[in-house]
Amino acid sequence: MTKNITVTDANGDIIGTTYPKRAKGLVKNGRACYVGSGTIRMSALDASSDNMTISEEKSMNYITFNGDEWIRRDADISYMTSVMDGTLTEALMLGNWDDREKVARSKDFTLSPLTEYHFIFWLNGGENEKGDETCLFKVTFMGDDGNSRIYKLNRNFIHPLLHQKGWELYELPFVTPDVQDGVTVTFSFVAGKAPMAVLPAREPSAYLDLKDEPDEYEDYRPQRHNLVFKDGWPSISQYGGDRYSTQAIKQKLAGKRSKPEKGNNFFNITYSGGDIDEECRESLEESLYEEAEQQCDELEDMLDELEDRLDDIKDELDDAEDELDDIMDEDDFKHRSDFGKITEMVGQLGILHSAIPAHKAAIKGYTGTLKSLSKSLGRSDSQAIIAQTAHLRSIVEAFEEKISSFQDQVNDFVDSISSLQD
Repeated sequence: MTKNITVTDANGDIIGTTYPKRAKGLVKNGRACYVGSGTIRMSALDASSDNMTISEEKSMNYITFNGDEWIRRDADISYMTSVMDGTLTEALMLGNWDDREKVARSKDFTLSPLTEYHFIFWLNGGENEKGDETCLFKVTFMGDDGNSRIYKLNRNFIHPLLHQKGWELYELPFVTPDVQDGVTVTFSFVAGKAPMAVLPAREPSAYLDLKDEPDEYEDYRPQRHNLVFKDGWPSISQYGGDRYSTQAIKQKLAGKRSKPEKGNNFFNITYSGGDIDEECRESLEESLYEEAEQQCDELEDMLDELEDRLDDIKDELDDAEDELDDIMDEDDFKHRSDFGKITEMVGQLGILHSAIPAHKAAIKGYTGTLKSLSKSLGRSDSQAIIAQTAHLRSIVEAFEEKISSFQDQVNDFVDSISSLQD
C-alpha cells in the first residue's frame, strides 16, 4: 500500500500524502472531505479552539503564550513593556534562586489529532552560575504526564532562533497523537534555582529583519541575561559581579596579560621564567587551534550520524505503519482476536512518530551551537572553544544515549507488529 492520496489544509494548500485507508478514516470521522478521487481536504480546527492563540502561516500552526490562557496560581503574570516592539504586553514571571521548583500551567487546549504545531515565545533568564538550574517547557497530552514532550531551555540544549536585548526566541515543534476526537493539550513551564520570564511572540517570519544580537561576553559568563538585574547580570558590587559583570569583564580584558600565568592554560603548561619565545607561542596557538578545529569536526560527524539514525528510525516507523494498514485492510480484521491490541498499537505508533520532531529540533539546536563555535575559530580564545566543545560533546553524548533508547523502543514495537503477521 502506498501513500497516494493527496492531503490539503482547509485553505487548499497541499500539506502531504496519506494512505487510502487513512483517508477513509479521516473522512468518516469528519476531519476531512473528498475534493477529488485522489485528494482530501482537512477540516479547520475544532470550534472549541477558536479562542486560542493559534495562527496558521503556510500550513504551519503556531501557538504563542497568552496570559489569559494560563492559570495564575503559581505564576506571576503581569504587564511589562516588550523590548521587541515597545508595546505593553503580559509576561510570565516564574521561579526564584532557591531550590524549590515552580510550575506554570496553561488551561487545557483542544487541538486537532495528528497535527504538527509550533509553540513560540520569547524567553529570558532561567540559568544560574552553577549550571544546576531547571528551565524547561512541557507539552502534556490528554492530562497524562506519562505522555508528555519535555524541552530543556537552558545550556543550549535547544538553540534559540534569535537573540534580542537579553531575550531569546524559541520555536518548539510537537505533533499531537492520532486519536478519534480532539486532543486535550496542556502546556507548562518549570523553573528551579533561577528565575525566568516569558513573553508572547509572533510568527518567526515577522522577525526576519531583526539582527541576531547574542551577548558579546557570553564566553566569559556562567549564565545568560536575566532581567532581575539592572543590565542583565549582577553589578560589580553584587555577589558574582566581580567575576562576570559587564564592568568586571571589560576590566579583565583591558588588563589581560600577554603572558599566560602558571596553571591558567588548558594544557597546564608552566614556564620557568622570562618571556616565552615568539616561535613557541605561535606553535602553541597553532596546536590549540588544531585541537579546537578537530573537536568541532568530530562533533559535526556525531550530529550528522544522529540525524541519519533518526531518518532510519522514521523509515522503520513508516514501514510499520504500512504493515498495520495492511492488517487493518483485511476483510476479517474486526473479527480478529487481537483487534483491540492492534487498535492500541496504532496509538502507540502515533506517539513514537510524534517524538521525532522534538529529537530533530534538539539536533538542530546542537548544530546551531556548534556552528557558532566553529565561526569563532581564529577569532576567540582556542582554549575557551575547546572547553565549550567538550561541554557540548558531553551533552550530545547524553542525547545519543537517549536516541539509542528510543531506537530500542522502535525495534521492540516493530518486532511486535511482525509477530502479529506470523
